[in-house]
Amino acid sequence: MIDKAGKLRICMLVPKLQIGGAEVQILQLLRALDRSDLEISLCCLVRGDRMMEEEAERLVSSITWIGFRWRYAPVSFFRLVRFLRRGRFDVLHAHLALADSIGRIAGRLAGVPVLMTTEHGKHLWKSHLYLVLERILGGITDMRICVSRDILELRETREKTPPEKLEYLPNAVDPACVRRVERGRAAVMAEFGWDAADPLVLSVGRLVSAKSYPLLVEALHVLRRKIPNVRALIVGEGDRHAEIEARIGSLGLEETVLLPGSRRDIPDLLGAADVFVLSSVREGLPVALLEAMAAGKAIVGTSVGGIPDAVTDGVNGLLVRPGDPDALAGAVGRLIGDMELRRTLGAAASAEVERRFGIDAVSRRVGEIYRELYRKKKGPGVP
Repeated sequence: MIDKAGKLRICMLVPKLQIGGAEVQILQLLRALDRSDLEISLCCLVRGDRMMEEEAERLVSSITWIGFRWRYAPVSFFRLVRFLRRGRFDVLHAHLALADSIGRIAGRLAGVPVLMTTEHGKHLWKSHLYLVLERILGGITDMRICVSRDILELRETREKTPPEKLEYLPNAVDPACVRRVERGRAAVMAEFGWDAADPLVLSVGRLVSAKSYPLLVEALHVLRRKIPNVRALIVGEGDRHAEIEARIGSLGLEETVLLPGSRRDIPDLLGAADVFVLSSVREGLPVALLEAMAAGKAIVGTSVGGIPDAVTDGVNGLLVRPGDPDALAGAVGRLIGDMELRRTLGAAASAEVERRFGIDAVSRRVGEIYRELYRKKKGPGVP
């Protein structure tokens, strides 16, 4: 129901808040959504990063944790249905696979009029049984927002989602936040024991197989033969940390490549970097890429997933084929050796983000989707 103030009641459902591209995107959306006719609540299945939760709490009308546990899944699911029913929400907007699946079922049982998701990844891991479930859920889903065109294509062809229930709406960033640098290059390099004059390569993302970080380490090994003082940071956490660390050790790059884990000072690291690199073999549209572009960094990326949606080779970055460490090393080396090219590509990347990937335009469209779907469900006379 629309509340007494004439606002649509929105429930944003997520598994948990943690440092990751999708979660950062959710927080940015919460910051930017117009509240003039929306009342937004956040529901998390489990507890996550406390600092992110504290920020979210300041951005929403209410925040709730279900305490979901697989051991007691039926009880947890009942809690979610009860919460949605009591909240009398008009729209349930779910993010990420677990929340997408159980959220839409719970929302239907709770009588939420509009059920929608944002699709942050390809989800190629989905089994045949899971795909059958997705096709069933497609009947009760009103909209699936896809952050890259290849994700949209997969939802249509692999999961049989009707095209009228799909919309491409890319990830977005707030350029002002990304450009808010607190420490200069010298301070950042000194933290890691490096000279401020050393070229710095930066990559940010989860340490998972899709990012192909061992290949990036190989590319840096090739690059060091030509640029002995090159330095690199691979920022993030994930289940491939030990594998990447072992590759660094086997190539003798302990003084060249560091894994500092998750960081909250990404703008400072971007400000210090000479080149930002994505070595992925699978991707959606990474928030980290858009942040690097907003910061005016020269980009080297692989031509996979949603990366070519944002980066045009030779215009606002360089693209190489995936799985080729020599090509990756060559592109990074080319940028390190050409300051003017770095500046030109970085300026074009920054302009592209302002034009297409600013959070204001994306959040405005999400608000429009809420209103359009609700009116469609409730009839043309609904304000």
